[in-house]
Amino acid sequence: MFSKFYSRSAKVFIAAVLIWTSLVSVVGAEEKGSAKNVILLIPDGMGISYLTATRIYKGEELSFERYVKGLMKTASADTNVTDSAAAGTAMATGYKTNNGVISVTPDGVKPDSILDAARESGKSTGLVATSRITHATPAVFTAHDPSRGNEVALATEYINNVDVILGGGRDMFLPESEGGKQPERNLVEEAKAAGYEYITNRSEIGQVDGDQILGLFAMSDLKYEIDRDKQNVPSLAEMTKLAVDTLSKNDKGFFLMVEGSQIDWAGHANDPIALITDMLAFEEAVDVALEFARENSDTLVVVVGDHETGGMNIGNTPGGYQENIAVLKNATGSVNTVGAELLSKAITTDVGSSVRVVNHDIYMPLREVVDQLDGKLDYNGTDLTVDVEIANSAFTVNLPEKSVKVASQEQESDFFVENGTAYFNLKSIAELIGLQVAYGQDEDGNVTTAYWVDVKQVVEPIVGFKLTEEDVAQLTSVNWNNATTLINEVGTVVSGHALISWGSRHHTGEELPLYAYGKGANEFVGLIDNTNLPRILSYLMGVELFENEEAFMQELEKRRNQ
Repeated sequence: MFSKFYSRSAKVFIAAVLIWTSLVSVVGAEEKGSAKNVILLIPDGMGISYLTATRIYKGEELSFERYVKGLMKTASADTNVTDSAAAGTAMATGYKTNNGVISVTPDGVKPDSILDAARESGKSTGLVATSRITHATPAVFTAHDPSRGNEVALATEYINNVDVILGGGRDMFLPESEGGKQPERNLVEEAKAAGYEYITNRSEIGQVDGDQILGLFAMSDLKYEIDRDKQNVPSLAEMTKLAVDTLSKNDKGFFLMVEGSQIDWAGHANDPIALITDMLAFEEAVDVALEFARENSDTLVVVVGDHETGGMNIGNTPGGYQENIAVLKNATGSVNTVGAELLSKAITTDVGSSVRVVNHDIYMPLREVVDQLDGKLDYNGTDLTVDVEIANSAFTVNLPEKSVKVASQEQESDFFVENGTAYFNLKSIAELIGLQVAYGQDEDGNVTTAYWVDVKQVVEPIVGFKLTEEDVAQLTSVNWNNATTLINEVGTVVSGHALISWGSRHHTGEELPLYAYGKGANEFVGLIDNTNLPRILSYLMGVELFENEEAFMQELEKRRNQ
């Protein structure tokens, strides 16, 4: 009995050792400089649950998931919860810095990036993003500044330092005289004078054939994939294809960074619709890179986020052990679109000094409300009734009886009479005319504006599912003067229907999955720090960004094999 158990256990152990030995034998096997081309794709904010949600939505694995190699730590110099500037700095330069800083170390050093090293070695370079191209993640690869907010200054460090520049943020390259942010300089004209081909529309992609391209497809950021103007604005995959086709003309190779920027922004908004659809758009960009790598064996593709955003979870307390991600499949827009549509379709009226507040409800004189809503009011002095017409709705108010009738049917309503003036609860008026009312507040919390809108009529066609009365009450309970607050609440409602929960509207400090395919992919096996990423890339590209790279790689291999 014992001998059989021992024999079987020994066989299992020996098999495991042989498998591990075969794995170790390929780790660290790549020669320095063996990766002629590197494509680094960063899904900004992507954590494990982002992948899970997208996989459930899609019904199968994402194309790059099979190439998982390990995990990457994300802490910055001053906190374990990094921002994109500090995370990107580590990933681009190999040095940690404080949150908010673009490639400047805490002691003031401005280190070169892996892109800089590639350029200096004669390789072509490119940056692609769906944000402003001067946003934190792309900026760290070519610029230096104590503050990520200094995008006007950051933009001046792109031309002649990066060969292919594709994304949003045209305003950062244009002078103020042309609606841009540059005080005097016209960086677009400077780029064209330097030999860049300049494009601003998807239709122009097929018309460029040079070695340097400046493509700025929006004045500010591009939109979420689900909201993208697909006729005029290229997808992330299309921009990636243009970049790869252009950069690969260089016989010495290239370095390209591609960022799925707005995956992160969907996380901040707790918007699972935008998150998943942007993840799928990012996957298509990865597919472009993988296709090139399969045809060019000296190419390395790396996929890794810079941090996780939102603390997303599949499942929530009300849903128990269930998820309902399929409910998102009929959506036609992001929560940004929902918020914008609610605000644009709403009738706005002022809440003046005559307002009365009772138990947090807003009461206003009926005549004042009717006037602001462009309605009609007829007062009958004989029986003390008031006939009201607002927005194709009509009702009659009987002041002595304190009642309201709609089509001769008495209807419950909330109002009181004070000194001969009828003060109506605005929620009651909204109900009488088939709308809902939400309020906007100033910085001191005072109600200044009423927003009148049919919430279900606006929201349901965009999100693709029916709202409950509780959903409507939730959406109308927040401050509509703050668009971000409204958009965030829409995200909460949508997430609730999908049975998705969130821990934050900011970043989190968790490790991230790293995927790699092609030349040198196995050098990323195990747990690495974000500062290790450019060190490994530099070694594989042979661009010598760091000293003692061979010793670093040997130590990395030794640690993995212990």
